[in-house]
Amino acid sequence: MKLRVEDLEADRDRLAGPSAARHVELLREINERTRVLQKEIAALRGRVGEVCLEMGQDLAALQTEVEGVRRAMVPPFVRVSRSSGDEIQLRVDIAEGFAEVRAEMAQEFESVRSEMLDLGIKLDRLLAREDD
Repeated sequence: MKLRVEDLEADRDRLAGPSAARHVELLREINERTRVLQKEIAALRGRVGEVCLEMGQDLAALQTEVEGVRRAMVPPFVRVSRSSGDEIQLRVDIAEGFAEVRAEMAQEFESVRSEMLDLGIKLDRLLAREDD
């Protein structure tokens, strides 16, 4: 396109009359289309930046939730006599609690992974449109 613009400019300098006016009009149209494309690309880049920021915030929130779950699952200090079966029951309860939390975390991570894949596909499509 740059070479075509240079050719048109060279022709404009050489020629006068109706064809020169036509070339000038073509140059104006090219310039206008270029400006519109630049605005659209800038808007797209802004939106991609917003999506990246939102994803970063979501991941930070998820990390905070995971840390909260980890803290909640730390058992309080409990003294259990070795002669009773309470120690075994306490360990079973803790193991069950961890299993539940792991299952919930796995669901959350799978949900986030799915959303990230969807966003990746959408970004690829938007970038493919930008390249066209």
